[in-house]
Formats: sequence, C-alpha cells, structure tokens
Amino acid sequence: MKTLISVDMEGISGIVSRQETLPRSPSWPDGVKERYRQCRHWMVWDTNAAIEGALSGGATEVVVTDPHHQLNLPWDELHPKAELVRRDLIACTPDNILQGLDENFDTVLFVGQHTRYGHSRGLLSHTLTRPFSHVRVNGELADEVKLATARSGELGVPVALVTGDDAICHETQQWLPQVETAVVKYAIDTYSAVCLSKDEAHQRIRQAAKRAVEKTPQLRPFTFRKPVRLEVDLLNPTAAVRLTLLPGVKRTADLTVAYESHDYDLVWRILRAMVLMAMTTRDPIPW
Repeated sequence: MKTLISVDMEGISGIVSRQETLPRSPSWPDGVKERYRQCRHWMVWDTNAAIEGALSGGATEVVVTDPHHQLNLPWDELHPKAELVRRDLIACTPDNILQGLDENFDTVLFVGQHTRYGHSRGLLSHTLTRPFSHVRVNGELADEVKLATARSGELGVPVALVTGDDAICHETQQWLPQVETAVVKYAIDTYSAVCLSKDEAHQRIRQAAKRAVEKTPQLRPFTFRKPVRLEVDLLNPTAAVRLTLLPGVKRTADLTVAYESHDYDLVWRILRAMVLMAMTTRDPIPW
C-alpha cells in the first residue's frame, strides 16, 4: 500500500498564528524566528503520528511531501520508514501540494490542513496564495484540499484522511463523506483556537491514519464534473490583469479571472501558473 502524506502547516497541532507558520517578515520581532523554528518540530510530530498510523494500517511505502514553503519539515526528525520530498521554493513544478504523486500510489493523506479564504471561523484560512481570495470550481467555492483531491482523483488515487481544525474536517466531510478526519484543535476564529494536548492530538492522528489506510481499497477517487470551469477572485486588479497573460484565461469581472477545460490536468497547471504569476504582484493587503 503506497501512501503519500502531504503536510501543510496551518492545521498542525497547537499552531494558531501566522508568526508560527511563516519563516520571516521584516516587521516581526526577533523572537518570532525562534517561534517558527519550534513549530517546525510540531509539524514533524504530527507527520510522524500519521506515518505510524499509516504503517499500522497496512502501508508498505510512505512518501511525505512538504508544500509549505518547501523546506519546513526537519529531515533528520522524520520517521525512519518514510521518504521525504524536499524542494527549494524556486523549483517550478506543476505539482506543489502533491509533489511526488503518480498513478503508482494507492492513497493520499492530508495532514495539517486549513479552510479556504474568508471562512467565518476556520483557523489561518486562505486559498493558495496572498493575492487570491476565493477560488471556485464549477460555481462552488473550493479550498486547497478539494482542489488537490480532484487532482489526485484524476490519477486514480483516493484521498483517505484530513487532519486540522474542526472547520476543515467538517467541510471536507460535506463533499467527501468517505474521508477519515482527525480534529486536533477547535477553531474560535481566524487567529484563535482551543488546542488539544500534544498526546491527544497525536493519538487522534495515529488512529485516523490507521483507519484511512485500512479502508483505502473501498474508496473511490474524487473528480470534478467536466468541463471544469475555474474562477479566481483576486485581492488587487494588478494580479487580475497579469493572469490574463496566460492562454485561455479571461477577465470576467474587475477582480475575477476564469479558465475552462475538459482536462483537469490542464486546469491544475493553469492554476499553478496563476499562483506563481500572482505572487509577482505587489499586494497592498498584508496577511
């Protein structure tokens, strides 16, 4: 049972602040760097709990990928039976959240996930990159988990687990009822939550990952209906203009661009290009 574990940081046990998830900012005090370094350890602890659960559930090969600024997970602290995909921030590849995934995998587990931008309660909510606000697929709001789950589904690989706050776990279960979840904190608002103890959070992750791998043979991959219409709302008009340089991308409103295709792999690649291009605009709205 070949398993990919994709690890984001906002949904990791104990984390409630962007100062804990971003490596640096000129406006932050010196102590923030130490806080971020500590949270990298929290990140690998959640990851190792998921690896342990996956192995006990029947996983024979585990590959971990780190899409959150690419170099967060301490390689020397990762579970010895797992491999780690590492890449520099400048590496330009079609996949980010699912780096390393192909048709040879049996299942995907998402650890440390968060809700979409604008969620009324979700902790550290955002969608892909700062210039983005909402992303819609076929007219419905989509978060990073849903977008990546559909990408995995196109490769024939089902998603079996999501861990994070109660908001992302609940939202994922609404459109993917087969998924196992591990709630490690209960969101109060964007920057506060009731956090479980380390031991309790890791136990929940371990147990949910075990159940997820065990039930994988009965799961069906999730995909979007075709054609896939992608719409992205942006936080500034400069980003909207810039994204129309991509072939097939049209501006449909002041701060909205759209793209449509029967090929979700192409939609996924265009979305990835949108992210990279939007990041080159100067965003007047801070985190």
